[in-house]
Amino acid sequence: MQYLYQIAGLYVRCEIPFSVMICKESADFVYGVENGHKKDLTVLFQPVKQLETTEENGVWDVDRYHVHINEKRKVYYCPAPRHKPYACVTWDNEEKTILRCRYIKGKEYYLNYSRNLCDIIALDSLLLNHQGLLLHSAFIRWNGQGLLFSAPSGTGKSTQADLWVKYGGAEIINGDRAGLRKLDDGWTAYGLPYAGSSGVYRNESAPVTAIIVLRQAKENRICPLGPAEAIRYLYPEITIHQWDKEFVDQVMDLLTDLAFHVPIYLLECLPDQGAVELVKTTVFGE
Repeated sequence: MQYLYQIAGLYVRCEIPFSVMICKESADFVYGVENGHKKDLTVLFQPVKQLETTEENGVWDVDRYHVHINEKRKVYYCPAPRHKPYACVTWDNEEKTILRCRYIKGKEYYLNYSRNLCDIIALDSLLLNHQGLLLHSAFIRWNGQGLLFSAPSGTGKSTQADLWVKYGGAEIINGDRAGLRKLDDGWTAYGLPYAGSSGVYRNESAPVTAIIVLRQAKENRICPLGPAEAIRYLYPEITIHQWDKEFVDQVMDLLTDLAFHVPIYLLECLPDQGAVELVKTTVFGE
């Protein structure tokens, strides 16, 4: 069977020998294969009798084991940290349009949900291969313009997004993460099939007008951040493979470009209408 995902403006075709249940959060991101679009990535699923993790010097990232061998990168997917893998995905640095997933026959239940397939696709790597970053942020669209609120969990991203809906008539595109891509005409933000507790998964986009770094405070105040400060604030909110030097270097190049070409502000604020009006005045001149 074939399934086509459209994520962050990229088309990913999955060729799978079993049926996949389309979850609510992925429903807006799955398309029919016969849509005529060029495929940016094809994922081939192959059942095998067993998978052996024989490679040493890999890196564990929760329930995944990352291995680099020459120009290839393998990611073993496990049901729990340091357990035996049920799937292994191979990325070839030279052949970036093909992804191969070997999985143990009989373990399809780990893969037959559309959300799980999104994990296999490895969205952070897919974005990076297409001039993109995965940013922990609430993404709203106001008058056709994209505004991103980025901060550590629990700081108030969703609260500020909700305030913009209430007092500004904005639309929430995603409440927890956004895909950012550098295109010919500038940076664009995309909704993703990951949204944390917000439950908002819209497959829509907007040009990035500004990024707002949030911090809680006893009064509302805002100031622009220079590129170095912006990078310092945003770096912890971007998905990065710290053990992969090439990955880190590519992220830093893109983050530097973002910091130089997109206005980034520090907003220390209360959860009130005043914070909305302050950003409107500062960013949009209203």
